Amino acid sequence: MSNNQKIAWDNSYRLGIKKIDQQHKKLFELVNRLYDLEEGVNTKEELRVILYEFSDYVKVHFQDEEAYMASIAFPDLENHKLLHQHLVDSLNKIILTPAKLDIIKTKMRVLAKRVLIDHILQEDTKIKLYVLQNCDEEIFDISDIE
Repeated sequence: MSNNQKIAWDNSYRLGIKKIDQQHKKLFELVNRLYDLEEGVNTKEELRVILYEFSDYVKVHFQDEEAYMASIAFPDLENHKLLHQHLVDSLNKIILTPAKLDIIKTKMRVLAKRVLIDHILQEDTKIKLYVLQNCDEEIFDISDIE
């Protein structure tokens, strides 16, 4: 997989929770902006702006997701919060470590895969399953699931 290959959204990542799904798509868009940058053409400032925007949005998303889990009494909330914190810490290390654009792209690709794909498919789908089994349809729009 090339460093410049963007990470594509796939409908299999949908949870059926509209706000969370919209935020997941936005995270894909933000990380993919890195792949439009070219070494020597783009400035460090452009890179910094994208990394901090992604970082800020990840934190907002995690707060919203955690609030949603609390609102439905999701039983694994505390563990999920720890996973979120670990991902934020990993992102901070990337931001704070000086490196060439290609290295940052590679590190962000690995992190984005962990945040955007593995975390959604392995952890966030537990929220979906919990809601389907335990919550009222008013909280979760089952018609929104493909």
